[in-house]
Amino acid sequence: MKKLLILILTLSLAAGSAQAAELGARAGLTSGPDQFHIGAHADLGGITPSLRLVPNVEIGFGDDLTFISFNGDVIHDFPGTGFGVGGELAMQFYDYDQIGSDTELGLSVLGNLRLNLVNGKTVLLEAKLGILDAPDFKFTVGYSLF
Repeated sequence: MKKLLILILTLSLAAGSAQAAELGARAGLTSGPDQFHIGAHADLGGITPSLRLVPNVEIGFGDDLTFISFNGDVIHDFPGTGFGVGGELAMQFYDYDQIGSDTELGLSVLGNLRLNLVNGKTVLLEAKLGILDAPDFKFTVGYSLF
């Protein structure tokens, strides 16, 4: 129940920022634990001209557990390239089948490539490497919806 309330609060905050944000869906593969994940992100834009804040939520399935992660990504963009690097601070909830649950604060580094499409939407290709209490590796594909 606590997890559901946190999810609702996070989505409400993201929806409140929707007018200024680029909202999108995301999905991918996670290693350590080995899972498939789905989620949503809100690209809130520039903290500075080359620094973006991109909060997101992901839910992972597989490897005998369910994984929910609330992530705060800060990304430095290299102008004119579509490429960015940054870091992620994440609150992670693990629910192991028949064992119990756990909560951890994780830290990752990331690199992403944003491809602008002719329809005005953006495709995101992103890789994350876990540094502290985070999945070892994540590969995510995202698509802007609004």
